[in-house]
Amino acid sequence: MEQAARWPGAGRIFFLFGGVFALAMVLMGSVVFVVVERTVAMRIDADLLHHEGKFLRVPSGRAATSDEVAARIRDWQARKITSERTYSLFAPDGRLVAGRLYLRPQPGLSDVMFLGGGRTWQRGRALAERLRDGSLFVIVQHSETAASLRALLLPLVLATFVAALAAGLGATWLFAHLTARRLAATGATADAIAEAGDLSRRVPMHGLDGMFARQAESLNRMLDRMESLVETQRHFASALAHDLRTPLTRLSTLLTPDITGDEERLRHAIEAGMRECGGIIAIFDALLRLAEIEGGRHGGAMVDLSLDAVVEDVAETMEPVIADAGGTLLRGPMQSAAIHGDPGLITQLLVNLLQNVATHTPAGTCARLSLTRQADDVVLVLADNGPGLPHADRARVLRPFERGAGAADRRGSGLGLSIAQAIVRFHRGRIDLVDTGPGLEVRITFPAVVVV
Repeated sequence: MEQAARWPGAGRIFFLFGGVFALAMVLMGSVVFVVVERTVAMRIDADLLHHEGKFLRVPSGRAATSDEVAARIRDWQARKITSERTYSLFAPDGRLVAGRLYLRPQPGLSDVMFLGGGRTWQRGRALAERLRDGSLFVIVQHSETAASLRALLLPLVLATFVAALAAGLGATWLFAHLTARRLAATGATADAIAEAGDLSRRVPMHGLDGMFARQAESLNRMLDRMESLVETQRHFASALAHDLRTPLTRLSTLLTPDITGDEERLRHAIEAGMRECGGIIAIFDALLRLAEIEGGRHGGAMVDLSLDAVVEDVAETMEPVIADAGGTLLRGPMQSAAIHGDPGLITQLLVNLLQNVATHTPAGTCARLSLTRQADDVVLVLADNGPGLPHADRARVLRPFERGAGAADRRGSGLGLSIAQAIVRFHRGRIDLVDTGPGLEVRITFPAVVVV
């Protein structure tokens, strides 16, 4: 947690997001003020037009005459002591006919200054209109109400702005602080891995939720995968060194100087050395093939192929090989099924599996190949009644250079099942090793396709 507290960047995040938020609040406050101001002005103009219609129209709908307008102004003055509006009527020669305010603005809507009560200058909004006889009718809306509203509006907008800004900056600071602390946990884990190579470290999940929890889970899954890959690499290097050490040691022993005088021993030594070199080359060929398959690089084309036909062909070819090893290969049931795959890789998969039976099971073992359809899958099963495989060894023997703990010898490269698993994965399938007591069942599941 100390590293989390010292984690840099919280201040930068705060000032960045806080500045953006403050700018947004200033813009929003300005927009609100302008909109309200404009709304008040439009309301005053609409009010002026409404009252103009009341004075300049009679109930029948015709336009009122100058005398009728003057009478209405005088009647209004008699009834109203105070009002926020003032009405005036001027004769064509400019003489004030009715009303209390001597103000003659241009026709239409305009902002004006006038002496309120004859004492002080005030702001107002005026609407002037010419009558048919040339008279000028004027309505002036006093601005006290609008001014009071504006005077109240500005502090209200400012107060709202300050409160929202304070709340927003507080939320921004909290967000920046929590983000920095949670990123610090990820940074501490990454630093520990970078400095000490400790791949067992994981991003702590305590107190995380939402996107931070999902991010931590993703990073931890990545670290799990990295740890597994590094462990596999270490095991692979160790196993490769171990498997190469034996044939190289035998080869070194064969090439001793004391055989140079004996042609027969020299011939046997060369033949044995060639076999050892062939075994070493076979290991490297298998490794290259495994790397190609796992890397998605293969020489063949992916086609829709009849898997039952491929299984029958390979079984017919490998039957004598298993028989030479003292075993028996049976077939069935064999249902018609198709998959999308590389014929060469599928053939190699079957050969590797059957070669394992011939190499690693005792004489008298009976193996059976079967192929069935199950829903949208094709299931290939190779079952034997040999010694089987302990449960603890089933995952291990799928790794490169691994053999069963009870293997009677070290024949083979130890890469057969690894290559088989790589081929199955390449075809988006799954391989399972199942105990049949006695014996072992290799169950492979492929996605089925419909061949038209």
